Amino acid sequence: MRLRARQAPAIVEPQRFPSEIGGTGVDIVAERLLFWTIALVPLWWILGVQLMVYPVVGWYVFYRSLYRPKRVALPLGWQMWGVYIAVWLVSLWVNLVLGKAELGRSITALGSITGVWMLTPAVWYAVRRLGIRYEVIVRAICILGLCQLIAAGLGELCVLLTGSPPETQSLLVTLVPSMPASIFFEGRLYNFEVLEWGADPVTRLRSFYYWAPLAGTMSLFVCMGSWCERQLIWRWLGFAGGVVTIWLSAGRASQVAIVMALLIALWFDNRRFRQTVIWSTPLLGLMAPVIGRALYFYFFEYRSDSTSGRLALYDETFKAFTQSPLIGYGAQGRSTVLDVPLGSHSQIWSTIYQTGLIGSCVLIAAWVALMWVLLRLTCRFSSLAPTLGAWMGLTLVLVTGELAAASVTVFVLAAWLGTAWNWAERQVKQQQLPWLAAMALAEPPTPWESFYRWWWGDKTTR
Repeated sequence: MRLRARQAPAIVEPQRFPSEIGGTGVDIVAERLLFWTIALVPLWWILGVQLMVYPVVGWYVFYRSLYRPKRVALPLGWQMWGVYIAVWLVSLWVNLVLGKAELGRSITALGSITGVWMLTPAVWYAVRRLGIRYEVIVRAICILGLCQLIAAGLGELCVLLTGSPPETQSLLVTLVPSMPASIFFEGRLYNFEVLEWGADPVTRLRSFYYWAPLAGTMSLFVCMGSWCERQLIWRWLGFAGGVVTIWLSAGRASQVAIVMALLIALWFDNRRFRQTVIWSTPLLGLMAPVIGRALYFYFFEYRSDSTSGRLALYDETFKAFTQSPLIGYGAQGRSTVLDVPLGSHSQIWSTIYQTGLIGSCVLIAAWVALMWVLLRLTCRFSSLAPTLGAWMGLTLVLVTGELAAASVTVFVLAAWLGTAWNWAERQVKQQQLPWLAAMALAEPPTPWESFYRWWWGDKTTR
């Protein structure tokens, strides 16, 4: 009797994507990491580790991107941004040597340089080189907006029922109550703040961020990022979360900035809106004095005590700047007017005070160069208009706000802008080589698709 040799079982190769076989496609691991880092902002907030998460993840994905075969050219704006950082470091070192800057505040400034200013182009570059998809970051922003909407709704319901906001605290501060600089590790949803000197404190929504103005700035990006979402339900949920947070955080600059950002986005992306504005020009001209008066009242007369305090701080900052006009002081100083650092509460005055005329001119050049690139992208691809609107809105916000400790803000903004560049690059390639559109069928699943498959036990493709 002839025996047959046992046939070895067939080996089924799993589906492979370009990023898994050494191609220049998306880096799946990095994409999922970026997605969950943004979508889980509430988790990092309640754990009290938000200050550390974004620099750690940002520099990790930058390190990871260095091993990718794709090469990315830095726009002139980011190159000038790097020059500004170099000027700041020189100013910091010189003032430390001369004894004009305090050691503690210099260390704080160095943390801002590495954790915010250097992190911004690093995340943008990593996202570009890793091929992160536009829709992934946009969906993460929408999820964050939904979380903000739920938090604001529950918080306002608690205020309505009990007369006071909910008391929340992060796990880290609960375990270590004497944590230094605890404001960066707290998990408080609301603050009690005095909006008018001599008046009673009022509740002000902080949401998942360090202070209320930062919540407004972050929500500007949440609104404009959500506006790019294709699915209407996610778009409106994310946008609503951003708008509600902007309103309840009571930040005047962010409230005006979101209106300006929306107008810019609609102007470039909606032909009917553009035609309506053009036909309404005579009426808008007649209303210009009324609009100007309303804005003046909102910024300078409403909450006039806060405004006068800021103006006094800015005046003291300018007087100090005249004593070191070229390179500034490297770090913030001590004010004799208010109990806040000298050279704070405005990115404009912060830049002037810390880096002088040289740093200010370089940063202005970098800012305008990046704005110009975004304008060119928007003119070519009108669907990217929200990115230009967000950048212009941020420009307005920074008149009275800063990027000093806003690692979460720059992380989300840089990731979003980087993917916008990726999307535009892909559209150009598909226009030049239409057959590339067929490759979309071989794209890896999005992070939420992988999560759904894991949740329901589907192990075929993750």
